[in-house]
Amino acid sequence: MSRFSKPLAALSALTAGALLLTGCSGAASSQGTESQTVPLTVGITPIANAAHVYIAEEQGFFEEEGLDVTPTTIQTAATAIPSLFNDELQIALMASVPTVTAASKGLPIKVVGGSDRYPQDAKNDTTALIASADGGVESLKDLAGKTVAVVGLKSTPELALRVLLKNAGVDPDGVKTVEIGYPDMVPALETNRVDAAFIVDPFLSKAKAAGLELLGHPFTDGIGGMTALQWVASDAFTKEHPETIQKFTRAMDRAGKYANDNPEAIREALPKFTALTPELVKSSVLPVYDSALQTADIQAFVELMTEEGFIDDGYNPEDLIWSAK
Repeated sequence: MSRFSKPLAALSALTAGALLLTGCSGAASSQGTESQTVPLTVGITPIANAAHVYIAEEQGFFEEEGLDVTPTTIQTAATAIPSLFNDELQIALMASVPTVTAASKGLPIKVVGGSDRYPQDAKNDTTALIASADGGVESLKDLAGKTVAVVGLKSTPELALRVLLKNAGVDPDGVKTVEIGYPDMVPALETNRVDAAFIVDPFLSKAKAAGLELLGHPFTDGIGGMTALQWVASDAFTKEHPETIQKFTRAMDRAGKYANDNPEAIREALPKFTALTPELVKSSVLPVYDSALQTADIQAFVELMTEEGFIDDGYNPEDLIWSAK
């Protein structure tokens, strides 16, 4: 099982060099016929939402589809997308905002399946906006003029944060956002480097254990019900290996349904790819998986991202979602 913790060497810019690599398909061509066992390297971030990949392996869903899947840690879409183009990754689990951003810039990617949705009930939210213990921030209105950490600028957390702030009557342009990696957010709060941070489990459990103040749930209250993470591949890979895509999405759909019916399987998977202690695993909020995805789901993000200035007006996502033909 050591291959499940294999690190991914970071690649730089999202656009620089990516378009030059779209013709590469070394790993794909080495797979042979699709009736044989197919190796796939799949990019995931070490958060609870990726647990169903390990469940699919544990339950034999990949094996039944003739797939040999190796999950590999990625940190951002900026590293994942070029890796899809140069075939270091064949599929990656990505959030809606970086996916739409990349597609709107003309990068040849396809969404091959859904993974989960942002919850409509805070009890199912694996994320939260957390304030520092003694920074004087007790409510969303106190964030005016303050600094908030997000995992990436122009990211899904920043988009959800802007919606939440507007709903609370706070001008999001009057709140400074800074980019900090999830592992560094709790230390940044504890040392008052930032006034608040948008944190995801497993780090949210650590923040709660440290007694930090919960301000709200941007995903639930800002974009609840919208599609969250999707499985993304290069356009070239989907054209060359449609059967492999179908096999993978079938396995992941089964794994998501199994996880929803057996939440303890998610907790059992978390130690395999996160640094959570047994106590934090027990208290972690678990995701709810939903592989259904339609163009309207992506269009909702396009409209919101256009309104908030994340992308230019005029992008049509009609061809972004892959379908077997």
